[in-house]
Amino acid sequence: MDRLDRMDTLLPLYVFAAVLGAVLLVFSLGFGGETDADADLDADLGADGAEAGETDAAHADAGGLFATLVSLRFWTFFATFFGVTGLLFEGLGVLASPVASAVVSAAVGFAAGQVVVRVLRHLARPAGGEVPDRGAYLGKTGRVLVPITPGGLGKVRIELAGRTVDVSARTEDDAPIAAGTTVLLVEMRDQTAIVEPYDDSEPTPTGSTT
Repeated sequence: MDRLDRMDTLLPLYVFAAVLGAVLLVFSLGFGGETDADADLDADLGADGAEAGETDAAHADAGGLFATLVSLRFWTFFATFFGVTGLLFEGLGVLASPVASAVVSAAVGFAAGQVVVRVLRHLARPAGGEVPDRGAYLGKTGRVLVPITPGGLGKVRIELAGRTVDVSARTEDDAPIAAGTTVLLVEMRDQTAIVEPYDDSEPTPTGSTT
């Protein structure tokens, strides 16, 4: 296969991956900083449910590889680094085989995704590495990152022990709660917060954040 054929075969894949990664990264930055997006696939699959009781960093240790693979953060950086690395390899002709180029690019993307997710989760650990008990969450107010539907699982961002923590959340109300809404954490069930809309005109509970 000559170089032109290789470019025709692999270039669209690398371009698509790089663009997809960039779009996901911009989306995550615009809708909740690191989360991904958190707008985050974790909320739908419940993989980051332990964040509510243990924080995101502690769950990374408990969940291991699987918890990382279901994170939108991981796929965001995987796609970005896979695409950019592939474009560099193809443009510079670093590897003779297109298969080798794809494999190495995938390995770079995988490593980048793993490192970024684990570093972000480590940084989310409360000061001193201590895990707050469930009572520390009650009475907190936060902002909805992933919309919460009746019977569904969403995500809320709060300030806890001097850190920003994303908490899996449900509502017992009949109406959905849209992203960006301020909510009050009224109960903890296992590793999920039960929340209700909070009126910003009311006095903010002690220790809460919006």
